[in-house]
Amino acid sequence: MEQQNIYDNEEFFNSYQEMRQSTTVPNANDLIEIPQLFELIGDVKGKTILDLGCGSGGHDRKLIELGAKSVLGIDLSHNMINEAIKNNNTDKIEYKVMSMCDIDKLDRKFDLVVSSLAIHYIEDYDGLCKKVYDILNPGGEFIFSNSHPNDTAPILTNLEHRWVMLNDKKYFLLSDYNNEGKRSNFWYIDGVENYHRNMSTLVNGLLKANFRLEKMQESYASEEAIRLRPKYIEQKDHSYYVYFKAKKEN
Repeated sequence: MEQQNIYDNEEFFNSYQEMRQSTTVPNANDLIEIPQLFELIGDVKGKTILDLGCGSGGHDRKLIELGAKSVLGIDLSHNMINEAIKNNNTDKIEYKVMSMCDIDKLDRKFDLVVSSLAIHYIEDYDGLCKKVYDILNPGGEFIFSNSHPNDTAPILTNLEHRWVMLNDKKYFLLSDYNNEGKRSNFWYIDGVENYHRNMSTLVNGLLKANFRLEKMQESYASEEAIRLRPKYIEQKDHSYYVYFKAKKEN
């Protein structure tokens, strides 16, 4: 099935960019997801890296600043690749308009494959895990963040309806957790698609591809994040993201 290319929808893209570039309202990506993902990534000195769903390229620039040898960023969106090229003027970073489902067509190997909140957009997760395994050098790692299954489970058309208020406390809904598959929601525009998978499927996809799972971590909000955006105290009840670190042993 063809992957939805939502970031080339101009209305969605402009709204998304406005949210990510806002300097007045800190967002969960900057305060929670990105710091925790890079903590898991750790030392990248001298490594060749593939970034799946690279977006506007901010992670790629940071990886080079941390000492990576080279980064190839791929994304299905022409809008995002154009932004990434504009933002990163270095011969150590290369960009391609490409679906992550097509990485088996790349004629090279990598020491590290990373992905930030992009894998939930693809249908064939098990197939992707196998392709990532094959494209890694021995000892290479696959590190990625994903929307938490608790967040993606409810079959709702509006993401704002995922909770109810009882006694001045927000209680999140958890329906259809084991009813995996496509979800279509309103996020800036109607019909934004992603795929819900439960935690077993996320873990077992890596194991079936012969990865060794080194770490799984659910997101949390630091005290500083809560100070800057008090609403993120709800992370104590409900993680937004989950992170995986897996290794190809040989």
